[in-house]
Amino acid sequence: MATARPSAGYQLALLTFSAGLVALSLHSLNQFWRMEMPAEQILLVTLASVLWGWLWWRSRPAGLLSAAGLALGALIAARKMPAVGRWAIRAAQEGIFLVRELAEGNLGASFGPAVGVVLMVLAGVGAGLVVTGEALQRGRAFWAIALGFLLFGTQWAWYFDPALNYFHAYVVLALLLWVLAQAALRDARWRAEARHLVRRSSLAAPMAGVLSVAMLAAVLPGDFKPLSLGTLGQQLQSAIPSLEQFRGGGVASGGDFTLAVTGFSPEIGRLGGAVTLDDRVALRIAVSGPLSQALYVRGAVFLTYTGATWEPGDSPAVAPQDGLLPSQMGEETLRRAFVAEITPVFGFGRTIFHVLEPARVDGLARYTADAEGNLRSAAPILPGVTYAVTARLPLYSAAQIRETPRFDPRGPDTPEMARYLQLPELPEQVHRLAREIAAGQEHPYDQAVAIESYLRRMRYTLTPPATPQGRDFVDYFLFDLQEGYCTYYASAMVVMLRSLGIPARFVEGYAIPASAPFTVDDRGWRTYEARNSQAHAWVEAYFPGYGWVTFDPTPRADLPVISRNASLGSPGLDDPGLTDEFEPGSDTLPQAPRAEQEVPEAPDFSGMTPGDARRPRTWWALAAIAAAGLALLAARVLGLQERFRYADARSVVQEAWEKTAWLLGRFGLGRQPYQTPLEYAEQVAAALPSLGQEARQAAADYTAARYGPPDDPVPAEHAQRARAFWQRAKEALAEEYGWRVYLRRRLVGRRGGRP
Repeated sequence: MATARPSAGYQLALLTFSAGLVALSLHSLNQFWRMEMPAEQILLVTLASVLWGWLWWRSRPAGLLSAAGLALGALIAARKMPAVGRWAIRAAQEGIFLVRELAEGNLGASFGPAVGVVLMVLAGVGAGLVVTGEALQRGRAFWAIALGFLLFGTQWAWYFDPALNYFHAYVVLALLLWVLAQAALRDARWRAEARHLVRRSSLAAPMAGVLSVAMLAAVLPGDFKPLSLGTLGQQLQSAIPSLEQFRGGGVASGGDFTLAVTGFSPEIGRLGGAVTLDDRVALRIAVSGPLSQALYVRGAVFLTYTGATWEPGDSPAVAPQDGLLPSQMGEETLRRAFVAEITPVFGFGRTIFHVLEPARVDGLARYTADAEGNLRSAAPILPGVTYAVTARLPLYSAAQIRETPRFDPRGPDTPEMARYLQLPELPEQVHRLAREIAAGQEHPYDQAVAIESYLRRMRYTLTPPATPQGRDFVDYFLFDLQEGYCTYYASAMVVMLRSLGIPARFVEGYAIPASAPFTVDDRGWRTYEARNSQAHAWVEAYFPGYGWVTFDPTPRADLPVISRNASLGSPGLDDPGLTDEFEPGSDTLPQAPRAEQEVPEAPDFSGMTPGDARRPRTWWALAAIAAAGLALLAARVLGLQERFRYADARSVVQEAWEKTAWLLGRFGLGRQPYQTPLEYAEQVAAALPSLGQEARQAAADYTAARYGPPDDPVPAEHAQRARAFWQRAKEALAEEYGWRVYLRRRLVGRRGGRP
C-alpha cells in the first residue's frame, strides 16, 4: 500500500501557513533589496510559489512543467537587460555583480525591475519548495526554521534591523506549522495503518489554528518591540569587539563608511592599486541653494599614517552638550549656518555624513562625536532615513588667514594638535621634497597651497600599479609613480604638510561637483545625488583661530581648485537664504529648516528601532488571512478534503463507506451502532429510494473488504463502485433537499446519527 498523504483539509491548512512564511520572507527581501515591489505582486508570487511546491510534492511532472515556465520567464527578463557583449562574458559580469548586490542589499538600486522580479520569484519558489515540501512530506518545519535563521540572520548582520521583527513573526508561524504538520502526518499514518476504521478528515484543528493566527495578528500592536539584550548586548560587544565588525563591518550595506565600501580600496589593509568605479547612488543631499563650487561631504576622518594605510584615531566619542557640537574656530571668526538634509540610499552603519564644521544633527535620537570630527549615530541608520545636519561656515578670506600665526608646538593647542603631526619613519627624500616645494613661502597656508598646486600637476588615473612590498606608499607615489587617484594625492599632501609642522588629516567622503545634476522640490531645495564614483579623499589642514581648512590636491577635471576668495572654509554654497551670521564667539544656531517630509524620530536605541522596524500589517496581509479562512470553509462545504488518496482498493472501499455514512448522518440518516452494513443499506434505501441499489452493493463490498481475509485482494471494480456510491450519495441528497439545504447541512450538520 502506498504511503498515505495528508487529507486535503490538512493540506490546505499547511499551504496556508506555508504561504505566510513565504510572504514574510519575500516582504523582508523586498525591503532589504529595496525592490519597491507592490504588495499585490508579492502576494501573487507567494501563492504561485506555494502552489508550485504543492505541485512538486504531488506530481513531479507538473513541477517540472512549472520549472520550465519559470526558466522561460527568466530568459525573457534577461533578454531585456542591456547587452554588454557576448553572452558568456555578460553572464559572468552580471553574475559577479549580482552576487555582491544581493549580499549587500542593493539589488533594487542596481538592476532593472525585470531582474528583480525574477530573483524575487526564485526566492519565493525556493522557500515554497522547502517549506511546503517538508511540511507535507515529513510533517515538520525544521528546515523552514533553519531557512528563517539564515535569511533574517543575514539581513540583521547587514544592519537591516527590521529583520528581527520579521524573524519573530516567522518563528511563531513556523512553530504553528510544525505542530499542524505533525498532526497531519499522524492523521495520515493512522488512516493508512488502521484499515478497519477510516476516520474522516477534520478541519476543526486547522481552522482553529488559522483563526488563532488571524486573531493574534489583529490584536497585536503594529509597532511592538522585540526583546532586547540591552546591557547584556553592550557587554557582549565590549567583550567581543569582533561582533560589531561581523555585523556588516566593512561593507556597503552595514559597516561604517570608508572608501573601501565604494570600490576605491581594492586591497584590504593597503592603499593604492587599480580600481573600478561603481556608479550607484549612495546618498541624496538636499540643500537650499545652488553650489558655487564643489560640496565636500565628510564621511570619515583618519589620523594615523602607517606607510601602507590610514587608521582612525582612538579618542572617545561623547554626546554633544546642550545639543551643540564644540567649535574649533576662534571667537573672532564670523560664521553662518548651513543646513543639509542627507538621506542614505543604502546603509553605512552608524556614519553621519556632514560638512565642515558640524554644529548639530536633527532627526536622529542620539549621536556622538569624537575629537577627530567623526559623527556616529547611536544605532545604525537605515536606508531612506533622512537627517538634517546644521554646519558652521566660517567667513574669512585667504588674506585673513595669512595674518594668523604659525602653529606653535609649545602653544595651548599642542596636546590636541600634536596627534596630527604623527608620521612613521619616512625616506629623507619625502621630507626634502616637501621643503623644496614650500621654499620661499613664509606662511603655512601658502606652503599648503604650494603643495596642493604641485600635486595637481600630476596625472590622474584609476589604474595605477600596486605599491611594491616594503615601499612606503607616499614615497613610491611621489618619486616613482607620479600618477594615481584621490587617496594617492591626499595621502601625499597630508604627509608633506606634517613634515613641515602643519597639522593635517586625511578625510574620506563624497565630493559633489558644482556642475552635478539636481532636482528641485516643492520648497525650492536642490537635491543632489552622491554616487560611489564621486567618493573622494581630501585634506584638512589646521590653522589657529580658524580651525580646519579644506584642500583638494587631486587633479580631477570636475573638481577644480577650491576658491579662496570669499569663504576659505566654505564647502561651496552660494545660498542667499543663509545669510544669518553668528556673532563672534557665539554658538547660538538658528532653527534648522525642516523638510515637509517629517524626519523619523528614532526611539530608544537600547533595543530595536520600532519606527524603522515596524511589523508589516497591510491590507493584503489581512485579506490573505481572510481568504485562507474562506478557502478552508469552502473546502469543508464542497468536500474537497474528501477525495480518496489511497492506491489500494481495500482502503478506498472502506473510506468511501465511512465517509458516505458520515455525510448521510448530517441529514439524519446516520448508521446506528447496532446496525450491520446491510441493515444500514436498507435504511438508506427506504429514505432515498434512488440510492437503494448503490447502497446495497456498497454494503456488500464494504463487508467483504472489512471482514474478508486480509490476504485476498479486493477487485479494482469494488473501488470504482465505492467512489461512484460516494458521488451518487451527494447527488441524491442535493436532489432530495435542494442545494441550499444541502450546503447548509454539509456545513453545520444535524444530530441524529453516527458520523
